[in-house]
Amino acid sequence: MTQMDFRQLQSAVAGNAAAIRHIVRLLPAGGQGSKVFPPTHSGGVYAWEKRRIAEDKIVPTVLLDSVQSQANRMEQALLEAHRAGRLKLPLLQIDFTDDFPDTGVITTLDAPHRIADAIFRESLIGEAKFRESDVGMKFIASTNRNATGLFEYCPHALIFGVWDSTGAGGGQGNKFQRAVVSEIVGIQAERGVRTSSRIDPLIRSNRPIYQTTNGDWTANPEEAKKDDENQPIRYGKKLSELNLGNVTPDLVRYTPKNRRSLRTMYEEIGVGEVLPGGVTLDYAIQTTVLSLPALRRLRFPINGADSPELNNAARTVLASLALAGICHMQEQGYDLRSRCLLIPQGNNPFELIANDGTVNTFELNARTADEIFAQAVTKAKQLGLPWHDEPITLVPGENLVEAARRGREAKAVEEESVEEE
Repeated sequence: MTQMDFRQLQSAVAGNAAAIRHIVRLLPAGGQGSKVFPPTHSGGVYAWEKRRIAEDKIVPTVLLDSVQSQANRMEQALLEAHRAGRLKLPLLQIDFTDDFPDTGVITTLDAPHRIADAIFRESLIGEAKFRESDVGMKFIASTNRNATGLFEYCPHALIFGVWDSTGAGGGQGNKFQRAVVSEIVGIQAERGVRTSSRIDPLIRSNRPIYQTTNGDWTANPEEAKKDDENQPIRYGKKLSELNLGNVTPDLVRYTPKNRRSLRTMYEEIGVGEVLPGGVTLDYAIQTTVLSLPALRRLRFPINGADSPELNNAARTVLASLALAGICHMQEQGYDLRSRCLLIPQGNNPFELIANDGTVNTFELNARTADEIFAQAVTKAKQLGLPWHDEPITLVPGENLVEAARRGREAKAVEEESVEEE
């Protein structure tokens, strides 16, 4: 099986191919039959649906990683590769280190809406508001027929998609579709149940606890604050409410009382029902598709004039960037979240799908993808396409910093209130 090279990708992008596809079969790291934990959605439920996996076979499936999540993973993989010096690409970034050291720097590969995110809108380049700066105005002016500004400063937005819904135009702002789409789905999935237990190495008996006069707690009723009848006032029912003492092994069931502590509504689960606790599945499938027609819709004029050579050079850069994102993400592995580590099974080649449906397979790893990307960028620069591969650092606006600070203070108060309950 051959490796993809720059000329093959260039030819595919120019018009003889419809898509590049990569399908990876995955198994839980614990082996067949071990549990994995999908993401929970609003209401605390998993994303279940039936899917047709063969001509005559419809099976229950569960979403293990969504299109949005996979895009974020690819972006973070590209950011790591960029910071490691493995590839260089244009980035905008905002430095919050002085105000919020735990946040540090946020780039267009971190922000949910990329260059269109409101945190960039509310920041400054020099003395100018972002959208009034040269960079911001090039972004605002970008369209499918003239995407040169975005290519120069935020090319990843052209492969992962962006919609300028927060600008002055509102919903009429420029919009670019996703060119690369990926998701991971568990096949033949069965719902598990949630359990709980705790063995405390210190507390052997789950005793009542009482309030003290200084607002603390005590297990000694003689030291407790008294009510009008000189009876000790309970702090809580038992030590287990302070996460002290043993918890008898049990199934966790939905109750009106635990709804808030679980921070979810569980609208689809009735009182007394066991809460979901992971799934078992036959296997999982990651399906990734790069749409070449989506890239061919984009044009990249210079000084108002474009050409097939210019357009194809820019599109090849974008295709190579997408492939680098896929390869770097897969190089980092499939540890999706706590108790959801997946392992690829067997050989999983890429597929180049021609416009007539013909499929040719090829191999590609992160190192080769980076080399193709570097060649594509060099070619684009030689033709005069702008490519600003040094990060541009913005300064957060005062209103943005104040809003973030107040939001953190409110969150701290809310969490303290929940703990007290």
